[in-house]
Amino acid sequence: MMAKNKIERIEWEIEKTRKKIVEYQDKLKNLEEQKTELENLEIVQMVRALHMTPEQLNAILSNGTIPQKNLPTEYEQEEQQYEE
Repeated sequence: MMAKNKIERIEWEIEKTRKKIVEYQDKLKNLEEQKTELENLEIVQMVRALHMTPEQLNAILSNGTIPQKNLPTEYEQEEQQYEE
């Protein structure tokens, strides 16, 4: 009888652990999604702060250089940060 109680207790612990694993997997997925959303928002904000045209953004993504035309000055960038 004692062995049966131990087996039942271990089975209960196994089931409890499986449930926790599922909960943590769901929590991890949710946190990863939140992180991705915040990273994407940060990227959008950076692009908007630079007042870039779609063509300029495409140029950056294509060859990794920032077009110097129409970039805000350091003062304008700081001013925008305070406005947000």
